[in-house]
Amino acid sequence: MVAGTGPLAMFIGAMSAGIVTSVLINTIENNSRIKGDSAIGLVFTVLFAIGVIMISALPRGTHFDLKCFLFGNPLAVGQSDLWMMVIVAIVVCVAVVLLFHPLRTASFDPVMSASIGINPKVAHYVVMILLAATVVASLQAVGIIMVVAMIIAPGATAYQWTDRLGVMLLLAAVIGTFSTGLGFVVSFWQNWPSGPAMTVVAGGLFIFSMFFSPRYGIMAAVITKRRNAQHIAREDFLKALARMPDHIAADEQLADSTGMSRQKVVALGRKLVGKGLAENMGQGRYRLSEAGDEFAHGLLRTHRLWEALLHETGIDPAQVHPLAERLEHAHEMADVLDTKLGAPETDPHGRKIPRPEDLHAHD
Repeated sequence: MVAGTGPLAMFIGAMSAGIVTSVLINTIENNSRIKGDSAIGLVFTVLFAIGVIMISALPRGTHFDLKCFLFGNPLAVGQSDLWMMVIVAIVVCVAVVLLFHPLRTASFDPVMSASIGINPKVAHYVVMILLAATVVASLQAVGIIMVVAMIIAPGATAYQWTDRLGVMLLLAAVIGTFSTGLGFVVSFWQNWPSGPAMTVVAGGLFIFSMFFSPRYGIMAAVITKRRNAQHIAREDFLKALARMPDHIAADEQLADSTGMSRQKVVALGRKLVGKGLAENMGQGRYRLSEAGDEFAHGLLRTHRLWEALLHETGIDPAQVHPLAERLEHAHEMADVLDTKLGAPETDPHGRKIPRPEDLHAHD
């Protein structure tokens, strides 16, 4: 820190620089072909370079701990710094609570906010001022480089767990607090710099959430994809069996018809027999049960309704079948399609579309 410079003077200077940065980014974005992310990168790097030049021009003998501001040092936080952080935290939290609805509207739908009397530009600068105040208050503890991660990571982590903005804000605050506390403990335990330790913990929580979030995590996506593939395979099995004479077929026939391996057909047959949708006839042969017959003809009905809808939109009848093959698994849409199409009796190929009350009728 520069000798003789108090926290308030540093706060005012840094806040002024933050506001100037925000104005420059917005000006470049609105008056050039440069996008917002590029404008941020350009302004930040140029102003950072100017700051380094200004520091190099300080009189000899001036003490300025640049490393402290780049990487942070919580042990160097004095009482006046702590009070500044508390005041900024209270002001920012109160402002977010009081201005939550206009800031949310302006952030997600600027056109609508303008139509209801909320100036999106004013809202943008309010957010930038609050953000600048948060960054400046955190400089001494975390450092300018790490504070960027500590602002982004908790919100990004919370975004993996919820879609509700209010819950997301509260969860981000909890994650940020936990990251700070655990990072500080880890820094003492492993003798790491405290700012990087906090950032590593925050990044670790984000990576954990990215993999294991129950709705949007990678593992959830893999499990959902696997379940969907199994769901489609079971339905293809039943549909292929429904097309066989007397609804009876050997596993080799079903494998050829569905394009699945014989081992997968056998495994599916075992599961469908357990669900009461098929019967094991012995010697690798399967037959549709009454429940399976009804389900298979429900799929057939959905398939032909999708073909009718696709044809109605102008697609050639010769091209509707492969598209309907993909869409038929959304069989919960059958009644909606039937109503929209006016309960058609045949598909574009002239084949009868089974009615809900007549799903047992064979093709």
